[in-house]
Amino acid sequence: MSKSRFNITNPIDSTLKKFQHQEVRRWVLSWAFLLPLIAVILTFRVAALIWNFYLSVHETTLIGGRTFVGLEHWSALIQDPVFHAALFNNFLFFLTIPVGIIIALAIALLLNQKFFGANSMRAIFFMPYIMMMVAVAVIWQYMFQTSSGVINTLLLNLGVIDSNIPWLSSSIWAKVSVFIVHIWKTVGFFMVIILAGLQTIPRQVYEVARVDGASKWQRFRYITLPLLRPTLAVCTLVGMVTTFKLFDLVTVLTGGGPGVSTEILLTFLYKEAMSYGHIGYGAAIAGAFWIVFNVVTLVLRTATSGVER
Repeated sequence: MSKSRFNITNPIDSTLKKFQHQEVRRWVLSWAFLLPLIAVILTFRVAALIWNFYLSVHETTLIGGRTFVGLEHWSALIQDPVFHAALFNNFLFFLTIPVGIIIALAIALLLNQKFFGANSMRAIFFMPYIMMMVAVAVIWQYMFQTSSGVINTLLLNLGVIDSNIPWLSSSIWAKVSVFIVHIWKTVGFFMVIILAGLQTIPRQVYEVARVDGASKWQRFRYITLPLLRPTLAVCTLVGMVTTFKLFDLVTVLTGGGPGVSTEILLTFLYKEAMSYGHIGYGAAIAGAFWIVFNVVTLVLRTATSGVER
């Protein structure tokens, strides 16, 4: 019997082939969109990290020659007192995070009320965050001048102090100056994040608590703070990142001085690699900065993982 000239296709096979074709097409498109991002990550993250480690185990001359020195730079870095001071200052400036969050929380609670000019006040408090850090540092540097600075003049006229405060020439006051400027710069951002978190809390919860006789402090303690924990965790993580990136503020405001009293890892790295030409030593500092940053991030992420849920 001859074969039929009619080719009858099984509808199930046709559907399977169509589905497989769509899956392959989706897979190809997905990788087509992912490949540029993967290339950027491999080039500027992985390859850069490997190249930095390569530089850290070599001594690089100004004419481009390199000599293998092993872990000599890393050993010298561990024993370097300037590195210890810079690392200590990086962790010390973390204290600006809880102080800034507390101030921002107080402002957000006030601005969460309905009154005339509330939106304008929110914009005013947020404005410092969007200003360029270099411009902010230059303005505050002028205000912190010992003899003719605005701050000392104002405090003297108000009778708060009897003599000028050496804001930028004293080790302790230089740290305080960095504290003040950094908190002033970041409070507006924290305030906006916390304000958004406050507005997600249902008003009915407060009404029920008020009917049950809860005071304002009790409503804040047992309702507002627990429901704001994820928001405060986000503020802490963002504050940690911004505190690690104080290079422009410290460079313009104090230059890392007096001495090394306000030196941080990034300013220490810049001076060694760019000012002194110690490329290999600077690469070791960069590697140490990368390790410290990731360890701190991992610890904070672990500590706040349950809170963010």
